[in-house]
Amino acid sequence: MHEGLQQARAPIYDVPSAIEVLLTGSYERLPKCIEDVGIHGTLTEDQQKPALRKLDTLVRSKLLEVSLPKEISEVKVFDGTALLRVEGEFKVLVTLGYRGHLSMWRILHMELLVGERSGPVKLEEMRRHALGDDLERRMAAAENPFMILYSVLHELCIALVMDTVLRQVQALRQGRWKDAIRFELISDGSSSSTQQIQDGEADSSGLRTPGLKIVYWLDLDKNSTVSDSGMCPFIKIEPGPDLQITCVHSTFVIDPVNGREAEFSLDQSCIDVEKLLLRAIFCNRYTRLLEIQKELVKNVQIFRVAGDVVLQFLVDEPDVDHKKVGSLVL
Repeated sequence: MHEGLQQARAPIYDVPSAIEVLLTGSYERLPKCIEDVGIHGTLTEDQQKPALRKLDTLVRSKLLEVSLPKEISEVKVFDGTALLRVEGEFKVLVTLGYRGHLSMWRILHMELLVGERSGPVKLEEMRRHALGDDLERRMAAAENPFMILYSVLHELCIALVMDTVLRQVQALRQGRWKDAIRFELISDGSSSSTQQIQDGEADSSGLRTPGLKIVYWLDLDKNSTVSDSGMCPFIKIEPGPDLQITCVHSTFVIDPVNGREAEFSLDQSCIDVEKLLLRAIFCNRYTRLLEIQKELVKNVQIFRVAGDVVLQFLVDEPDVDHKKVGSLVL
């Protein structure tokens, strides 16, 4: 019973302050109490410079204590802040002092670099603030805060990239490409688990950041069906095992510029699916013409001396892939 009474004892009330308020009707220590809470005036300009230099040193020291993801392409410290940038994805401005603790990171500004010709993707202000608050809490409780920062924002950027790709392909289907292409959502990199989506809204429920398969050079015969497109060439755009966007062509195609196997990629800061599709068609056409040239060279009735069968490669505008032209001359 004695031990129980010790736990149940009443707190020590501020009796002197209560008596002062009751007898005088005022509280003379109120200004002092407000000062104790920590409300201070801003630093003067002369005081700010040495304070920022000390904060720069502290920020650099804290950055050396943690391991940064290798994907972070730029780290810049200035004015007591650190700018972290992942090319084509995001940039974040952070400093120390989350909830008054100089050992924890605070997010000052966050900007997404994923975009298209019209500009980068914009997050709503409320959503951006909610994301920043959640990241600060998770970083404060993590041993490697910047790994948490990168993984969350990277996954968000990949989802935004694929959403943009899907929206552009739907616009191509409804625009000038119409029935010249088809596309399918793919999950886990397996074509057996594809969900064909045409001109309607994409239902990606149950799929986490699905990829996209764009089929071109379709047989436009009236009797052709969707299944007939299985023999047509296509290009897949999907997140790889490391959650990096990969673009893979269905068949081996040669890049006429360097004569090697063509490599395809997306510029995530300016996503242009039509440009990627035109380049795939261009490389595929050149590869097929090259195969035809080899067959004609083997034909002794056509090929007799060098120059009888020539594959010409003309470039009107070097910066625009679909302006390049390949043709056979007999």
